Amino acid sequence: MTHTATDLTNERMTPRWVERIVTGRETSTRRVFWTTFVALALVSGIWALSNPLMASVDEPAHVIKAVATVEGAENTRTGGSADGIGKVEIPHLYYQLSRYPNCFAFQPWVSVACQPSLAGDIDAVATVPTSAINYNPLYYAVVGWPALLPDGEHTVYLMRIVNALVASALVAAAAAIVSTFPARRWIGLALLLVLTPTLVNLLGSVNPQSFEVGGAILLWVSLLALLRHPDPRYQTSRLVAVVAATVPLANARSLGPLMVVVILALCILSAPWERTVDLLRERRSWVALGLSVAACAASVLWTLTQDALPEGASHGSALIDTVKGTLGLTSAYVQQIFVALGWLDVPAPQWVVFSFIACLGAVVIIAWAAGRTRDRLVTAAAAAVVFALPLASHITQADKIGFFWQGRYAFPIAFGVVLLSGFALAHRERVIPSWLTTNIVTTVALAFASLQVVMFYGMLRRYANGETGGWILRSQLPWLPLPGIVVTALYAAAWVGLVVVVLRSTTTPVEPAAGADSLAEDEVASS
Repeated sequence: MTHTATDLTNERMTPRWVERIVTGRETSTRRVFWTTFVALALVSGIWALSNPLMASVDEPAHVIKAVATVEGAENTRTGGSADGIGKVEIPHLYYQLSRYPNCFAFQPWVSVACQPSLAGDIDAVATVPTSAINYNPLYYAVVGWPALLPDGEHTVYLMRIVNALVASALVAAAAAIVSTFPARRWIGLALLLVLTPTLVNLLGSVNPQSFEVGGAILLWVSLLALLRHPDPRYQTSRLVAVVAATVPLANARSLGPLMVVVILALCILSAPWERTVDLLRERRSWVALGLSVAACAASVLWTLTQDALPEGASHGSALIDTVKGTLGLTSAYVQQIFVALGWLDVPAPQWVVFSFIACLGAVVIIAWAAGRTRDRLVTAAAAAVVFALPLASHITQADKIGFFWQGRYAFPIAFGVVLLSGFALAHRERVIPSWLTTNIVTTVALAFASLQVVMFYGMLRRYANGETGGWILRSQLPWLPLPGIVVTALYAAAWVGLVVVVLRSTTTPVEPAAGADSLAEDEVASS
């Protein structure tokens, strides 16, 4: 049976329940910020409270660094810490907490029931080692203040919550900027898809990379907004966002300033050169640029003067061996971008990993097919950088500290591939049938949220029963006062809420900005 154009016009192409999800009352950038912030804070907060203490890679080192930073504890190790290992004198509580993962980390068949209980005087001073002693203190000063409260396990949970709130605010600011675009449904989906389980795990842990990635997402969106969707009404707020994004991105990790430069270069290349020239003609742009350069300079200065790049004994690795070894780990790095939980010891079914790749890949492939040549070239360049980063890092450092790279280290650029694809499709949104965009965006978003819940349940199961244990969770988890099924239901509800918030904020009308319609027409005409 064939359908005519009239049949397709008269047929309801989008189900009513989908229309209810994506349709809401007229919104505003402020409402988009707060609804996105609350929704993402709930998702990351539930993860923070549900993940066992110290069951996230390197979390003990970061917690100890945070406590030492806010308490002013200096490194007591004799001979310096060129290898990145230091010792600080802090409450004995944190020495005991740092040993929590010793019995289960890297042993996926062992549950967290093996964790010891706190004992003795937890307020007594103890000398505690940390591998984060030389890291930039900015992140730790922000999340470490709960350590000033009476000691107990709750201080680490509060650090996780602070971490989740700040990172959620950065992503929510990006969503608010997206809401000012005339065409934004694909960008909203891209913003949702960068929240992979690996990133959500970071948002719910004590780890400076959560600030780095949150800053990177905001920097991508704010720069692309300035260059691809210029709007005088929002110019100042977007420049403020650039600075607010650069500070955490540049100062969270030693590679931060490099990430800022790469993101800036790719954003400039994604838009006509005239847009950059016009932007640089404004004095306020130079103020934002100066502040951003200062943030990057402060990070570089810390790295060079505080041994923030650890040194080790030379391994004598041949260049060809380094290249072969790194290339051989490429598939592992790609998988870690999507699912790398715990101490990299939470098993992820291959069908789940492939499904996550399919969700993000769908947006990238459609954008490649529908986008302009400029969009294709810039997206390909970003992808090339993602694959080049581990190779360049290992060539320069593997002989000193071995093969250290993890897939999440490329987050700031890898997520740019998805965001660039979203912007490319937004540019073509008027020529793609509206019903088709709605159906694809809703289907991919709901599938993505479902996979998130699967991995959350898998995380709970790994720590409750071990990899070889059953899939049925006991009525109450060893480290939580709630049954596992209840916690999973809460997490699922939080993800449904986040999906609805993002889809509605990118579909329903926003308070109009002066010149928005004419600018949208200019965008279409320039293609």
